[in-house]
Amino acid sequence: MTKRIMKVPIGIPALDDKFSGIYVGHVTFLMGASNEGREVAAGTILNSYYRLEEQVLAVFTESKDYVTLRAREVGYDLEKATEIGALSALYHAYKPGEALPVRESIEEIIAEAHRVSASVLFIQDARPWLEVHPVSAAPERVAEFISTLEESGLTTIVALPEPVSAAAKTVWGEVLNRSSVAIQFHRDRLGNYFMKVLAYMGLTANVRLPYEMPLKFVPREGFVKDVEPEAVPTSSGEFLASAERKEAPEAAESFSHGADPVIMDMTQSILGQISHSVPQPKPSPAPVPERSDRAKFSFAAAETETKKRAKYSFATAMKEED
Repeated sequence: MTKRIMKVPIGIPALDDKFSGIYVGHVTFLMGASNEGREVAAGTILNSYYRLEEQVLAVFTESKDYVTLRAREVGYDLEKATEIGALSALYHAYKPGEALPVRESIEEIIAEAHRVSASVLFIQDARPWLEVHPVSAAPERVAEFISTLEESGLTTIVALPEPVSAAAKTVWGEVLNRSSVAIQFHRDRLGNYFMKVLAYMGLTANVRLPYEMPLKFVPREGFVKDVEPEAVPTSSGEFLASAERKEAPEAAESFSHGADPVIMDMTQSILGQISHSVPQPKPSPAPVPERSDRAKFSFAAAETETKKRAKYSFATAMKEED
């Protein structure tokens, strides 16, 4: 008898509506650079499980004050959730370059999750377990990390910063190959958030990866479903609905992330005038009027010839009289 794979909402409407959430008992990675949406997504997910009354064990690698402040920005009251027992927190001060023993330390965290009857495990930063030296150890270390978590039966959400070193890039690639779900978050210079699904187990044929969708962030509410899937950001920072996009395809297709709004509007205006202007046919050259020099030349020649003949006739007549 095959084991039934169940899914649970993650709290991001764009993902829940398209993929029906994430897999229960599997590892989901939230990937991205700092302040690019990864922390916001983590707070949104914790808030979602709080509303679903799911018990969560969170492992934080930063100070309690910082974590509390970031959670408050997306509407998640970390202190209240801890007081009522909806969330249990473990704080581990991460040191760059630190490499914890994978199985031993993860098993201790899993034991704590079972002790507090948690069904969801959230790890704020996976680097203490995925730091690899040398790079050749990356495949084995990532596989051990994911398999240990999946053996626990917990629904695990793990955050992972974008890679900087060669070893981190190798880890990133191994995560994409082995994780059930991998989601990357990023933000453009206009402040628009985007979610890109890089890996998803059991995709249907009509979904291609990477699958990217714009997200709208509302302070103290997190990511809300207020942006259509086909919407695109405009120079003003707002999103252009699909209906408006059809009416103005030039504005949607010529948008460039990170461009200066004023320069972009001027450029689009100039390009629009060039693309919509109909080239006028060149006027045919006006007929060149025939020069009157020929007539003048003919008249002068005739007059000269007449004078010559007259002089010649007069001279001839004088000679004949002599």
